[in-house]
Amino acid sequence: MINEFERYRIDFADLNNFTIQLNSPFILSITKDEVDFDFLIRVKKRNDKAIIFGSGAYDASSELEPPIFQRHKWMEHFDETLIFYNDPTLYLGEINIGWGFGTGDRHYLTEIAEILEILLEKINLKKEKTLFYGSSAGGFMSLLLGGLLKGSKVLVNNPQTIVWNYYDRHVNAMFETTKPSLSRKEIIESYSEKLNVRDFYKKIKYVPEITYLQNVTSGRDLTHHLNPFILGLSHLSDDYYTKEMKIQLYSDIKRGHNPIGINETIYRIKNTINN
Repeated sequence: MINEFERYRIDFADLNNFTIQLNSPFILSITKDEVDFDFLIRVKKRNDKAIIFGSGAYDASSELEPPIFQRHKWMEHFDETLIFYNDPTLYLGEINIGWGFGTGDRHYLTEIAEILEILLEKINLKKEKTLFYGSSAGGFMSLLLGGLLKGSKVLVNNPQTIVWNYYDRHVNAMFETTKPSLSRKEIIESYSEKLNVRDFYKKIKYVPEITYLQNVTSGRDLTHHLNPFILGLSHLSDDYYTKEMKIQLYSDIKRGHNPIGINETIYRIKNTINN
């Protein structure tokens, strides 16, 4: 299905002059300092809201190749403008997850945020009416992007909040691909603001409006991500918070770390953005 979309390739310097297509979904590949940032965009001109989707893990050993736009088949369920972004970290090697890390001197998520801000402005959509959604690694990236696009909302399901607390084989693969000259310990010490949501919020001095869905039967998510996230937030200044954070717990032993079902997810996305 991805190959069916019309594709445009431009340089970042030409983005402001690019005409956004209104008739059908399209892929926009933007080259910025020799890195490709890919977006799947579907504009709904008569709707004043936007939903931005982040992707979690994919099987890098399969025939599937980046750009990865998970949940793009959900388009028919939404009347809002939709933007799906690919993590360019996946282009650096055969890794399943990149968490938007980038390289030592570049944080790809901050560059994705810069591009998203321009795209929203071109479509005349306000950040206050924009929702970032993702689960697992997509949830991690949504939490950071919501902090960068101040005023937007974030809805996440079983996200990572501390990258190095995820499974070692995925984390180590990303570390070895992006910073092969440093040890795991050195990477964590040097780049905690790119790997820990709390540390990132401390750096930017801002916590976005978050709805955090967590399956209590996924024990590792509780001990390695939700609990340390809450404890970490308690050490941030009151001034960083502009909205309440909602943590909603549910129990589904069959799904575990996997997100809630499609119908329930769509309902919660619409409920969050419309409220």
